[in-house]
Amino acid sequence: MSKVKQTALAVAGVASVFVAGSSIVDAASTYTVKQGDTLSQLADKFNMTVDDLIKSNNLKDADMIFVDQKIEVPDGQDLDAADVASSADDTASEAASLAMSQAASSAAAASSAAASQAAAQKAAASEATQQATSAAVQTSAPAQQAAPTQQAAPAQAAAPAAGGSTKAQFLAAGGTEALWNSVVMPESGGNANAVSPNGYRGLGQTKEGWGSGSVASQTAGMVNYANSRYGSIQNATAFRAANGWW
Repeated sequence: MSKVKQTALAVAGVASVFVAGSSIVDAASTYTVKQGDTLSQLADKFNMTVDDLIKSNNLKDADMIFVDQKIEVPDGQDLDAADVASSADDTASEAASLAMSQAASSAAAASSAAASQAAAQKAAASEATQQATSAAVQTSAPAQQAAPTQQAAPAQAAAPAAGGSTKAQFLAAGGTEALWNSVVMPESGGNANAVSPNGYRGLGQTKEGWGSGSVASQTAGMVNYANSRYGSIQNATAFRAANGWW
C-alpha cells in the first residue's frame, strides 16, 4: 500500500471518529438556522429569551442571523428530529471534506516529490551526455568559431494593472446597479472607508467583518447579507427604499 493511500485512510479514519463524536455531543444542543428564521421565533421555539440567545451565542447584531448558521441552545431543549439530523449531516460533511482535502494534499506532495526527483535524474543524465559529446568533438576536430550571440529583444513594458472606480469594482465583484443606487449610495456615498459616528463601516455600513477590507470583500459580504436576510437583492433594496435602513 502506498504512503499516500495510507495517509488518506488514516485521515478518513480520524474524520469518522470526529464525526461520530460530534454527532453525540453537539446534535442535542445545536440548531441550524433556516430560511425565514428570526431570533424571536427561535427564542419562543426553545422557551428562551432573545437576550439569552444573543449572550449564549455571542451575537453582535440582534437583527441578523444567517441561513445555515449554528445556534447553540441549552442542553435538554426539545429540538426537532430534522434539526438534529441536519446538524449531524453538516458536521459529517465538514469532516469528510477535511479528510479529502488532507488526502489530496498528501497525494499532491508525494507526486510533486517524485516528479522533482525524476526531473533531477533526467537533467543529470543529459548533462553527462553533453559533456561526453563535447569531449569527442574537441578530440576529432578543431573547435569552430562560435557564432555571434544574438542580442535579446528589449523587454516590453508591463501592461498597467487592472483597476477602476469603486463602483466598477463593486459591479465586477457581483454587486448590482440596484444595490449600488438603493443601498450603497444612501448608506456610505460609495466610500469603502466610510465610518459612521456609531461605528458602522464600509459601503453597506455594518459592524460585521465584511464592513472593512477590499471593495470585492465588502461587495461579497453585502450580497450574502441581502440574500441571507431578505431572500434576494431585490427584496433587500425594496426594504431599504421603504424603511430607510436595511
